[in-house]
This record gives sequence, C-alpha cells and structure tokens, in this order.
Amino acid sequence: MIQRIQTVYLALVLILSFVGLISTVGEWTVANAVVAHFSNFTFGAEGHFKALDSTSGPWCLGVLLILVMFLSTMSIMLFRKRMRQLRLTIISTILLVGYVAAYAVFAYYYQLNLEQLVSAETGSVTPVFHLRLISVFPVLSIILNCLAIQGIRKDEALVRSLDRIR
Repeated sequence: MIQRIQTVYLALVLILSFVGLISTVGEWTVANAVVAHFSNFTFGAEGHFKALDSTSGPWCLGVLLILVMFLSTMSIMLFRKRMRQLRLTIISTILLVGYVAAYAVFAYYYQLNLEQLVSAETGSVTPVFHLRLISVFPVLSIILNCLAIQGIRKDEALVRSLDRIR
C-alpha cells in the first residue's frame, strides 16, 4: 500500500487539505492594517468593519475540504480496488476545482463589500486582498491528484497486462 507512489500523493493531498482547513487563507488590509480575514468557515472583519460579519460565511469551502479529506482517505484505503480508487480521486479533483472557483467567488464578493464600506467611510482608500501561502495548497492538491490518477492508471494497465499473459 505505502510503497505505491499514488498512496504518497493521496496522503499529501490529505495533509494539505487538513492544513488548509484549519488556517486563514486570506486577509484584507487598509493602510497596512488588517481589516478582515478569510478562512474556510468564517469571514471576520475588524473594528468598524464588523458590519460585514455574517453568519452565512464561506462554510461551503470548509465542507468541500472535509469531503476531499474523506475521499482521499477512502482512496488510500481502497488500494486493492483500483477502479474505485480512480473514481474517488477524480471526484476529489473535481471538488478541489470547485473549491478554487468558490474561493475566488467569495474573495471577490467580500472585496466588493469591503470596497463599498471603505469608500463610504474614507473616500478613495481601497482594501487590498493578500493571499496566504495556504491558498496555494488546493492547487497543489489538484496537481497531486492528477499524479495519483496517472499512477493508478499505470497500476491498472500493469495488472491487466499480467492477466493477459496468464
């Protein structure tokens, strides 16, 4: 199980998803002061920007990462059933692409709301969004999933070729 390279890739996806789940993925600053932060379950604003705090935050991002973690764990456990492992890894990759798209939509939405609030208070100062290094982890996970898919396909091709020889 562990000697297969796709298991290592899937384990790395699991680790990156967990670290991304518990970390802040972005923040907004105005005049070098952090006014809001963005994680996978919450959007939090500081000071007089508290009006933007909402109970319906970006919780779907966290749910997507939890699903990716679950699918990666299941893929690791299904090392003998390569076709199921392949399907689960493909679904995990699709969920990660959805995560990246949803992340961009939420970041854009909160950017617009912050710009409206800041321009109403200060005039011409606009908030600046700063990505954290953690926000690159889903893209790395997509790449690792693609590498795992290649490894699973190679294993399946090898098993099928050995079945033909017998």
